[in-house]
Amino acid sequence: MPTPVAHALAGVALYLGATRKASREDWSFAGALVVAAWFPDLDFGLGFLTGVNYHHYFTHSIGFTLLFTASTYIWARRVRVSPLRYSLWVGFAYASHLCLDLFSKDKAAPYGLELFWPLSDRFFMSSLTVFDNICRGTLAKLFGLNNWLAVRREVLILGPIVLGLWWWSRRRNTYTH
Repeated sequence: MPTPVAHALAGVALYLGATRKASREDWSFAGALVVAAWFPDLDFGLGFLTGVNYHHYFTHSIGFTLLFTASTYIWARRVRVSPLRYSLWVGFAYASHLCLDLFSKDKAAPYGLELFWPLSDRFFMSSLTVFDNICRGTLAKLFGLNNWLAVRREVLILGPIVLGLWWWSRRRNTYTH
């Protein structure tokens, strides 16, 4: 499954695609999209606290994505930001996590994602793999060569997309003034 680097790059790409004019005041929106793209992996913490593996279960599902998006909408209404726009982009960022994980090598059971929870407990994984498996368990594995090569691959794949969107957003801003 991809590292937090890939998920952050996906959040940044969505931010660049969502904003008409990137500005310093928009950092909170950018941060929200990056956090939403990381959010499904908080199930690692839940597993750490309970001693039960929850990774790739309900937090990696379309059902939970919809719950997350709906709760974001409720929160956005309370703080008086544009709730529909804000919650939809945050929901897209959350869903980007599922997309990246779906197209990744997965060598740790359960294999794939419980994508259609709560309607189904079946796990899904694409036969097309774009991202490498990440080794976990010990610090040596976590910071080992395999994971560094996986991060390099993620940056080589997603980096040009982010740079292209950044260039496009700057160019778009140049012609709107």
